[in-house]
Amino acid sequence: MEIRFATKEMIPQIKEIWHRGFGDEEDYMEFYFTHRFTEENMLVCMEDKKPVAMTTFLKAYLVTGEGEIPVHYAYAVATLPEYRDRGYAKMLLEKGKQHFLTPIVLEPASESLIYYYEKLGFRMAFCVAERTILPDEIAEAKGEEKGKQEYWLLTVTPDEYVQLRDAYFMGNGYIRWDKDAITYALLENDYADGYAYKVQHHGREELLLFREEENAIEVLETTLSEQDLLAVLKRLRIKVPVRVRKSLAAVEREERVGNDKKEQGYQKKDFGMITGCDEVKNGYLNLTLE
Repeated sequence: MEIRFATKEMIPQIKEIWHRGFGDEEDYMEFYFTHRFTEENMLVCMEDKKPVAMTTFLKAYLVTGEGEIPVHYAYAVATLPEYRDRGYAKMLLEKGKQHFLTPIVLEPASESLIYYYEKLGFRMAFCVAERTILPDEIAEAKGEEKGKQEYWLLTVTPDEYVQLRDAYFMGNGYIRWDKDAITYALLENDYADGYAYKVQHHGREELLLFREEENAIEVLETTLSEQDLLAVLKRLRIKVPVRVRKSLAAVEREERVGNDKKEQGYQKKDFGMITGCDEVKNGYLNLTLE
């Protein structure tokens, strides 16, 4: 068995690993490999002269109390079924840590994998706050005054998204993505028929990233307060449940200053693990290509 970086020539075989591991169809895999794959960010295990396991390592940055350090986000950890139980995932993660010489961050695909990653030295370090807003709550929310537009939903560029995102979430434990990563996140959201807005209101600019799922809306990221989010959802005439994800720090901050009592309906959810760094607790990891 050999571990090496993947090449473009391996993509057809890697797509087989991906499809059998995650069930994604050809069009999405082609989209991902066109926009995000490089020959420097995916490691594979070679067996029988072909790749049989894979892990992608995407560059990011972790904000700590002493500044900012590089990390890598381990994404799409998968092995062909007939080659499982040989420790290949563990080997790929260890090789990635040795090669990049940075902490490794990941989001377990299921709760059952948390214990597995704990055995490999990972610990839970990131979380989000989630809740579901029901249609009745949107209908009853205070919206714009009749005949007066208070919220302007504008197209947001990757540069603007990075600037607004970093300004809002910057703090200890924040995983910061660079422009390339944000560009892909916006492209991927658009591919999934999602929407990304710069919301201008009351002299401020905020972010709202969401997509339509079956009989629901998923707000993947926002800097809007609860009151402003409800007003925007009302303006958009949303009439289905809305599942919202926010940073825990933002929710707690709003509660401390006495705003938006409905923030108390949010529940903390563990969202990511790290190895190679002991400084992070309840950090913010998001836009992880779920």
